[in-house]
Amino acid sequence: MPSESPREDDAQELLASMTTLRRQARAARQAYWLPLLLFGVLIAAAAPLYVESAEPPALRAGSDGPVLTGLGGGFLEKSTALGWYWLAALVGGYLAGLAWYRWHGRRAGVQTPTRAYVIAGIAGTLVGLTLPVVLEFLLFNTSAPVSGGTSWLTGPLLGLANRGMLPHLVIAVGLAVLAHLERSRSLWVVVGLYTIVLVAVNAWFQVSDLQPGDLTRFSFMLAAMLPAPVLLIGGGLTLAAAKKQHNGYA
Repeated sequence: MPSESPREDDAQELLASMTTLRRQARAARQAYWLPLLLFGVLIAAAAPLYVESAEPPALRAGSDGPVLTGLGGGFLEKSTALGWYWLAALVGGYLAGLAWYRWHGRRAGVQTPTRAYVIAGIAGTLVGLTLPVVLEFLLFNTSAPVSGGTSWLTGPLLGLANRGMLPHLVIAVGLAVLAHLERSRSLWVVVGLYTIVLVAVNAWFQVSDLQPGDLTRFSFMLAAMLPAPVLLIGGGLTLAAAKKQHNGYA
Protein backbone atom coordinates (compact mmCIF):
# COMPACT_ATOMS: atom_id res chain seq x y z
CA MET A 1 0.00 0.00 0.00
CA PRO A 2 1.23 3.55 -0.66
CA SER A 3 1.26 4.36 3.05
CA GLU A 4 3.78 1.57 3.72
CA SER A 5 6.33 2.72 1.15
CA PRO A 6 7.96 5.38 3.38
CA ARG A 7 8.21 2.82 6.18
CA GLU A 8 9.88 0.34 3.88
CA ASP A 9 12.31 3.02 2.70
CA ASP A 10 13.09 3.94 6.32
CA ALA A 11 13.66 0.28 7.19
CA GLN A 12 16.01 -0.19 4.25
CA GLU A 13 17.93 2.96 5.15
CA LEU A 14 18.20 1.81 8.77
CA LEU A 15 19.42 -1.61 7.68
CA ALA A 16 21.98 -0.04 5.34
CA SER A 17 23.17 2.27 8.12
CA MET A 18 23.55 -0.63 10.55
CA THR A 19 25.49 -2.63 7.95
CA THR A 20 27.82 0.31 7.35
CA LEU A 21 28.34 0.81 11.08
CA ARG A 22 29.15 -2.88 11.59
CA ARG A 23 31.62 -2.76 8.70
CA GLN A 24 33.28 0.36 10.09
CA ALA A 25 33.43 -1.11 13.61
CA ARG A 26 35.02 -4.31 12.31
CA ALA A 27 37.57 -2.33 10.30
CA ALA A 28 38.33 -0.11 13.30
CA ARG A 29 38.96 -3.02 15.65
CA GLN A 30 41.21 -4.95 13.25
CA ALA A 31 44.86 -4.37 14.08
CA TYR A 32 46.58 -7.56 12.99
CA TRP A 33 49.23 -5.75 10.99
CA LEU A 34 51.38 -5.48 14.12
CA PRO A 35 51.46 -9.25 14.92
CA LEU A 36 52.34 -9.93 11.28
CA LEU A 37 55.21 -7.45 11.26
CA LEU A 38 56.34 -8.45 14.75
CA PHE A 39 56.64 -12.17 13.99
CA GLY A 40 58.17 -11.43 10.59
CA VAL A 41 60.87 -9.36 12.29
CA LEU A 42 61.40 -12.01 14.99
CA ILE A 43 61.98 -14.68 12.34
CA ALA A 44 64.41 -12.43 10.46
CA ALA A 45 66.27 -11.53 13.67
CA ALA A 46 66.94 -15.22 14.35
CA ALA A 47 68.90 -15.62 11.08
CA PRO A 48 72.42 -15.60 12.62
CA LEU A 49 71.49 -18.48 14.92
CA TYR A 50 70.67 -20.69 11.92
CA VAL A 51 74.08 -20.19 10.28
CA GLU A 52 76.46 -23.14 10.77
CA SER A 53 80.17 -22.70 11.45
CA ALA A 54 81.00 -25.22 8.71
CA GLU A 55 79.16 -27.04 5.97
CA PRO A 56 76.81 -29.50 7.72
CA PRO A 57 76.58 -33.14 6.64
CA ALA A 58 73.56 -34.07 4.53
CA LEU A 59 72.15 -36.06 7.42
CA ARG A 60 73.02 -35.16 10.99
CA ALA A 61 71.81 -37.09 14.00
CA GLY A 62 69.72 -35.05 16.39
CA SER A 63 71.59 -34.09 19.54
CA ASP A 64 70.38 -35.09 22.97
CA GLY A 65 70.32 -31.56 24.27
CA PRO A 66 68.06 -29.85 26.80
CA VAL A 67 64.33 -29.64 26.28
CA LEU A 68 64.78 -26.21 24.71
CA THR A 69 66.15 -27.89 21.60
CA GLY A 70 62.52 -28.74 20.86
CA LEU A 71 62.24 -25.13 19.73
CA GLY A 72 65.85 -24.76 18.61
CA GLY A 73 66.25 -27.73 16.30
CA GLY A 74 68.26 -30.87 17.01
CA PHE A 75 70.17 -30.65 13.70
CA LEU A 76 71.57 -27.19 14.42
CA GLU A 77 74.82 -26.30 16.16
CA LYS A 78 73.26 -23.40 18.07
CA SER A 79 70.10 -25.30 19.02
CA THR A 80 70.21 -24.34 22.70
CA ALA A 81 70.70 -20.63 21.99
CA LEU A 82 68.00 -20.81 19.33
CA GLY A 83 65.70 -22.55 21.79
CA TRP A 84 66.15 -19.81 24.37
CA TYR A 85 65.61 -17.19 21.67
CA TRP A 86 62.35 -18.70 20.44
CA LEU A 87 61.03 -19.32 23.95
CA ALA A 88 61.46 -15.62 24.74
CA ALA A 89 60.37 -14.47 21.27
CA LEU A 90 57.16 -16.53 21.12
CA VAL A 91 56.01 -15.83 24.68
CA GLY A 92 56.99 -12.18 24.41
CA GLY A 93 55.45 -11.85 20.96
CA TYR A 94 52.07 -13.19 22.00
CA LEU A 95 51.99 -11.14 25.21
CA ALA A 96 52.96 -8.04 23.20
CA GLY A 97 50.08 -8.80 20.83
CA LEU A 98 47.67 -8.96 23.77
CA ALA A 99 48.92 -5.61 25.10
CA TRP A 100 48.72 -4.09 21.61
CA TYR A 101 45.11 -5.15 21.06
CA ARG A 102 44.06 -3.80 24.45
CA TRP A 103 45.72 -0.46 23.74
CA HIS A 104 44.26 -0.31 20.25
CA GLY A 105 40.81 -1.25 21.58
CA ARG A 106 40.82 1.61 24.10
CA ARG A 107 41.87 4.00 21.37
CA ALA A 108 39.40 2.79 18.73
CA GLY A 109 36.50 2.16 21.10
CA VAL A 110 36.07 -1.44 19.88
CA GLN A 111 38.30 -4.40 20.61
CA THR A 112 38.86 -7.84 19.16
CA PRO A 113 38.82 -10.49 21.92
CA THR A 114 42.33 -11.93 21.71
CA ARG A 115 42.50 -14.20 24.75
CA ALA A 116 42.13 -17.32 22.59
CA TYR A 117 44.93 -16.05 20.33
CA VAL A 118 47.34 -15.67 23.25
CA ILE A 119 46.32 -18.99 24.81
CA ALA A 120 46.88 -20.76 21.48
CA GLY A 121 50.31 -19.17 21.12
CA ILE A 122 51.51 -19.92 24.65
CA ALA A 123 50.10 -23.45 24.55
CA GLY A 124 51.73 -24.02 21.16
CA THR A 125 55.06 -22.87 22.57
CA LEU A 126 54.81 -25.32 25.47
CA VAL A 127 53.81 -28.14 23.12
CA GLY A 128 56.79 -27.27 20.93
CA LEU A 129 59.15 -27.89 23.84
CA THR A 130 58.05 -31.50 24.26
CA LEU A 131 56.74 -32.47 20.81
CA PRO A 132 60.09 -33.70 19.41
CA VAL A 133 60.46 -36.11 22.35
CA VAL A 134 56.98 -37.52 21.69
CA LEU A 135 57.63 -37.76 17.95
CA GLU A 136 60.93 -39.58 18.44
CA PHE A 137 59.25 -42.04 20.80
CA LEU A 138 56.47 -42.76 18.29
CA LEU A 139 58.92 -43.11 15.43
CA PHE A 140 61.67 -45.17 17.06
CA ASN A 141 60.34 -46.80 20.22
CA THR A 142 56.91 -48.17 19.31
CA SER A 143 55.84 -51.32 17.55
CA ALA A 144 56.17 -51.51 13.78
CA PRO A 145 52.41 -51.10 13.08
CA VAL A 146 52.27 -47.98 15.26
CA SER A 147 55.47 -46.39 13.96
CA GLY A 148 54.65 -47.29 10.36
CA GLY A 149 51.08 -46.03 10.60
CA THR A 150 52.10 -42.67 12.03
CA SER A 151 55.35 -42.11 10.10
CA TRP A 152 53.57 -40.05 7.44
CA LEU A 153 53.01 -37.40 10.14
CA THR A 154 55.75 -37.98 12.70
CA GLY A 155 58.55 -38.00 10.11
CA PRO A 156 57.83 -34.59 8.54
CA LEU A 157 57.04 -33.00 11.92
CA LEU A 158 60.25 -34.34 13.44
CA GLY A 159 62.24 -33.06 10.46
CA LEU A 160 60.61 -29.63 10.82
CA ALA A 161 61.46 -29.62 14.54
CA ASN A 162 65.06 -30.73 13.97
CA ARG A 163 65.58 -27.89 11.48
CA GLY A 164 64.46 -25.36 14.08
CA MET A 165 61.23 -24.46 12.29
CA LEU A 166 58.73 -25.68 14.84
CA PRO A 167 58.34 -22.07 16.10
CA HIS A 168 57.16 -21.15 12.59
CA LEU A 169 54.35 -23.67 12.98
CA VAL A 170 53.44 -22.18 16.38
CA ILE A 171 53.23 -18.77 14.70
CA ALA A 172 50.99 -20.17 11.94
CA VAL A 173 48.58 -21.69 14.48
CA GLY A 174 48.37 -18.47 16.47
CA LEU A 175 47.76 -16.33 13.40
CA ALA A 176 45.07 -18.76 12.20
CA VAL A 177 43.26 -18.31 15.53
CA LEU A 178 43.63 -14.54 15.18
CA ALA A 179 42.21 -14.64 11.64
CA HIS A 180 39.16 -16.45 13.01
CA LEU A 181 38.73 -13.90 15.81
CA GLU A 182 39.20 -10.97 13.43
CA ARG A 183 36.90 -12.54 10.79
CA SER A 184 39.39 -11.29 8.24
CA ARG A 185 39.68 -12.88 4.81
CA SER A 186 42.85 -10.90 4.16
CA LEU A 187 44.53 -12.34 7.24
CA TRP A 188 43.41 -15.83 6.24
CA VAL A 189 45.12 -15.28 2.87
CA VAL A 190 48.37 -14.28 4.59
CA VAL A 191 48.17 -17.27 6.93
CA GLY A 192 47.48 -19.56 3.98
CA LEU A 193 50.45 -18.28 1.97
CA TYR A 194 52.71 -18.45 5.02
CA THR A 195 51.66 -22.06 5.67
CA ILE A 196 52.16 -23.02 2.02
CA VAL A 197 55.73 -21.67 2.07
CA LEU A 198 56.41 -23.42 5.38
CA VAL A 199 55.11 -26.75 4.09
CA ALA A 200 56.90 -26.40 0.75
CA VAL A 201 60.28 -25.68 2.36
CA ASN A 202 60.08 -28.66 4.66
CA ALA A 203 58.66 -30.93 1.96
CA TRP A 204 61.77 -30.19 -0.11
CA PHE A 205 63.98 -31.46 2.71
CA GLN A 206 61.78 -34.55 3.11
CA VAL A 207 61.78 -35.62 -0.54
CA SER A 208 65.33 -34.58 -1.46
CA ASP A 209 67.96 -37.28 -1.48
CA LEU A 210 70.56 -35.11 0.20
CA GLN A 211 74.18 -36.13 -0.15
CA PRO A 212 77.29 -34.82 1.64
CA GLY A 213 78.04 -31.38 0.28
CA ASP A 214 74.45 -30.62 -0.75
CA LEU A 215 73.96 -28.36 2.26
CA THR A 216 75.97 -25.22 2.96
CA ARG A 217 76.49 -23.20 6.11
CA PHE A 218 73.47 -21.13 5.15
CA SER A 219 71.00 -23.84 4.05
CA PHE A 220 69.11 -24.05 7.34
CA MET A 221 69.13 -20.26 7.64
CA LEU A 222 67.65 -19.78 4.16
CA ALA A 223 64.97 -22.38 4.86
CA ALA A 224 64.02 -20.66 8.11
CA MET A 225 63.94 -17.20 6.52
CA LEU A 226 61.77 -18.01 3.48
CA PRO A 227 58.39 -17.69 5.29
CA ALA A 228 59.30 -14.31 6.84
CA PRO A 229 58.67 -12.12 3.74
CA VAL A 230 55.06 -13.35 3.62
CA LEU A 231 54.44 -11.89 7.10
CA LEU A 232 56.43 -8.72 6.46
CA ILE A 233 54.75 -7.97 3.13
CA GLY A 234 51.31 -8.90 4.46
CA GLY A 235 51.79 -6.73 7.54
CA GLY A 236 53.09 -3.81 5.49
CA LEU A 237 50.18 -3.91 3.07
CA THR A 238 47.69 -4.21 5.93
CA LEU A 239 49.25 -1.26 7.74
CA ALA A 240 49.09 0.86 4.57
CA ALA A 241 45.44 -0.09 4.06
CA ALA A 242 44.62 0.73 7.69
CA LYS A 243 46.21 4.17 7.40
CA LYS A 244 44.36 4.85 4.16
CA GLN A 245 41.06 3.80 5.72
CA HIS A 246 41.71 5.91 8.82
CA ASN A 247 42.44 8.97 6.66
CA GLY A 248 39.23 8.29 4.74
CA TYR A 249 37.17 8.33 7.94
CA ALA A 250 38.95 11.41 9.30
